[in-house]
Amino acid sequence: MSISYLTIKMQSALKLAQIVGVDQATLETAYTGTWATALDGAEIPEAAFKDQILAIGKVFAHIIGSDATHPYRSMLYGKTSNLANLALMPTTDSSGYEFIGVFDAIVDATSFKPLTIQPAETLEDLSNSFFDDTELYNYSMLGRRIQHTRTNVYAEGCVWDMTAQGTLYDNDGVAPLPQMLADGWVSGVVASSVQVGWVEASQAVIAHEAKYQQTIQLLRSGSSGVPNVPVASANVVAG
Repeated sequence: MSISYLTIKMQSALKLAQIVGVDQATLETAYTGTWATALDGAEIPEAAFKDQILAIGKVFAHIIGSDATHPYRSMLYGKTSNLANLALMPTTDSSGYEFIGVFDAIVDATSFKPLTIQPAETLEDLSNSFFDDTELYNYSMLGRRIQHTRTNVYAEGCVWDMTAQGTLYDNDGVAPLPQMLADGWVSGVVASSVQVGWVEASQAVIAHEAKYQQTIQLLRSGSSGVPNVPVASANVVAG
């Protein structure tokens, strides 16, 4: 299951004392109501909640997308349009969503068979007419270009597009991230949003920052930390 943006909003506002009401009944009405009428704090503007929530979501997506074997990659799945030999690797997928992290596979666009990586020198050798009757499924990365032995291929990776996520946020949609991140996501928002002068919140900030960091470590523990194909040029990650 994915995470409801409305839950992240309401939980963050509640923990930051930015929600309508001081008695149980009023708080319940505000918390279970609409985001448009839930806020009643003078310290944090509504737009700031959006900026911070989306920023932390992208941090989580970056961690997932930076590992080619992370178990949550399927939740952020994106694929490129078809790529001819020596084509430039795109920064957006076939739907126009921004790639983040590394690609995890190069796939033949006709047979859907994955290609295996080989040195560029090997691909040059394989271009010899001697191999004309051989089905070869190999590729090499040359900076931002991909060299391969098929007619067309596509790359599979992770996407996290801020414009698309912003629309989901505005419509109280769901973020394509696992529910186990929800509590840490809220803690990250709280720890990052406390205002100067909130002395009484100092200990709470420490606790929320610790929980946020624990969530990041938990997310990283599900990965191998071994990147595969870089999105662009010499950078291992992008976005």
